[in-house]
Amino acid sequence: LTSQVSEMAGVQDIMVGMGTDLNKESLARLDLLTEEANASSPNDLLIGVCVIDEETLDAVLEETDSILAAKKGPSKSNVSEDEQPRSIEKACQLSPGYNMAVISVPGVYAAREARQALRQGMHVFLFSDNVSVEDEILLKKTASAEDRLMMGPDCGTSIINGVPLGFANRVRRGSIGIVGASGTGIQQVSTLIDCLGEGISQAIGTGGRDLSDKVGGLTTLTALELLTADDSTKIIVLISKPPAQAVVGKIIAKAKLINKPVVICFLGNKTPLESVSNNITICNNLEEAAIQAVGLASGSNNITLPDEDACGFIKTANSQLKDSQRYVRALFGGGTLCEESMMVFRNLGISYFSNVPSVKTEALADVEESKENTFLDMGEDHFTRGRPHPMLEPSLRVPRLLKEAADPEVAVILFDVILGHGSHSDPAGVMAAAVKQAKEAAAKDGRQLSFVASLVGTQADPQNFDQQKRILEQEGVFVCVSNYRAANLTANLLKK
Repeated sequence: LTSQVSEMAGVQDIMVGMGTDLNKESLARLDLLTEEANASSPNDLLIGVCVIDEETLDAVLEETDSILAAKKGPSKSNVSEDEQPRSIEKACQLSPGYNMAVISVPGVYAAREARQALRQGMHVFLFSDNVSVEDEILLKKTASAEDRLMMGPDCGTSIINGVPLGFANRVRRGSIGIVGASGTGIQQVSTLIDCLGEGISQAIGTGGRDLSDKVGGLTTLTALELLTADDSTKIIVLISKPPAQAVVGKIIAKAKLINKPVVICFLGNKTPLESVSNNITICNNLEEAAIQAVGLASGSNNITLPDEDACGFIKTANSQLKDSQRYVRALFGGGTLCEESMMVFRNLGISYFSNVPSVKTEALADVEESKENTFLDMGEDHFTRGRPHPMLEPSLRVPRLLKEAADPEVAVILFDVILGHGSHSDPAGVMAAAVKQAKEAAAKDGRQLSFVASLVGTQADPQNFDQQKRILEQEGVFVCVSNYRAANLTANLLKK
């Protein structure tokens, strides 16, 4: 709805969301909050639109009604609308045997629905965010006591018995199990494993707060136990942004007791991991984690991803860039991919600013205004309040990309393109069109720009990896098979 309406002539801005306080605040900032919208409940759908005239408004209303009617469509169920279950408990009564609940409701209701699912003996995949830490801890303790998985809240990705949940890719089945407190981290590692010819037994998301001090890794520990007991899992990979130091020791101690090889990648962990046993392999980036896991699964020490000849691209780019073009602007949909890229720059001693800094000195004073080298996680709340996540609607990154491309000091624009279930049907097409527009504008100003992208996906994904890669390359984007490579290539472009 957001994408289709925003592309209509005369539409200046649009916000679509439920009637939560947060969304009302977003409408107010856009000067679109009416009395009716302010009186709405979290069960109500809010649509705020800014248009140039009444004629455009009439067209928008007609198009909106058409889109919503098409989405509703005829029921595909044999059960009448009156008989449709209105609760998890009722659904289980009508069809006993369910063992997984996928929950995506406003945060104020999410914990209640998750408790109901756990009472029915189900595993829970909780996509919803804005759930209190106290509720999260209680839910996870309840699940752990029953050997159930409480994935989330704010869990973006899992693959259970080959079934993708949330944002997930179509990957081969295999012997490598993944536990991740990062949705895009799971997607990157699982797709690289697929690219290397191996497959996934299970991929268990935990939610981003699981390895915090308060939550203490409750779902991670349960997931490790389940994968240890799973005969189809021969290798275990554990990935996360930097966990709380108090939790690191707990996870390492657990991993030492597992009678299977364990690959651990805590991105950007500032404290070296100590007392690591023979069954544990420590990795510093997501590409390395995938390579090590495949090596352990195959028994080979010679596992490598396809080589990308970037020398020609770097040489051409450096010959075209002016001396005044010194900076990168990185626009990410994946938070973990943003974190990994910043880690690359940090390790190379290249300073940067971000809306998700690891230290205060790296923080942008205003996230709407980039400074020097800037890394933006555009899936963060500031950019997604009342709007879809950029993985759902990549066009929301386009205005920022064009703005960054207009800065005469910018040399490179780095971005990610994430494929798979749940993602936009043609994210490369959206970004490629923006790249073309940005290049044309820069050329009129007498400048050239370089564009680098990391493409996360597989040939089996609905969008198809090769097709998406070709779309980007047709506009001169250098496409890397891993985010780690894309970040390193970008850093090299700045060393002219």
